[in-house]
Amino acid sequence: MGLRSNHHFPGSELEDHISDIAKEASIYHRVGPHKRLVRMLGHSREGLKLEYMKTGDLKTYLRAHEPIPTSLKLKWAYQVAEAVELLHRNGVIHCDIKPRNLLLDPTFDIKIIDFSGSSLDGSKSASGEGTRFYLPRHWRDPPTVATDLFVLGSTLYEIFQCTSPYEEIPKFPNISDIPCGQIIKQCWLSQFDSAKDVKTAIWDVCRNVNVNCIPHFDGLDVSQDMLISPVVFRED
Repeated sequence: MGLRSNHHFPGSELEDHISDIAKEASIYHRVGPHKRLVRMLGHSREGLKLEYMKTGDLKTYLRAHEPIPTSLKLKWAYQVAEAVELLHRNGVIHCDIKPRNLLLDPTFDIKIIDFSGSSLDGSKSASGEGTRFYLPRHWRDPPTVATDLFVLGSTLYEIFQCTSPYEEIPKFPNISDIPCGQIIKQCWLSQFDSAKDVKTAIWDVCRNVNVNCIPHFDGLDVSQDMLISPVVFRED
């Protein structure tokens, strides 16, 4: 079990944190339970009680376990887009999509977390995007689907490259040789209307790459040291 606690927030920061806890709890109640969410086991003014994910977050895993099979990266790409689609369908703009906020369950499936800064039903976000790689907007402007899709593209880049985009360069990196590279570019150029469109595009890539790398009905072909559950990709 994991606990998001307010014990270290003094004064007005404590009130803000209590408000964030209430918002997170309302998002979990509205959106979940769902396979792309960590289960919320309970909540109070003290914090949220969440399902414990001992495999840890995706960012740490990417940095520690390269090389990672392309099939597994494609699975993660699809699942992240699926998670973002789920949130948007329920009126939630995450505002801080990044590998650090994606946890892995024991079968290496993605669970999205951390809604403390999210926008609910068009409300103002409690914080700006937490990644450097976000769509520029005036600080007074509310976050939108487009701002989430931009950082979704940056997250996809990090999944396939195991490093953040433009970490050492001031412009878009070369993505021509990356699986889903065209999808990443379209996210950055605001050429997708929805996370569902991104998910569909990733599904099309999965169908067209080498058969040993694509998700299919009887599981994933991955290295023997990976514990992967069978995955079925379905279009809604």
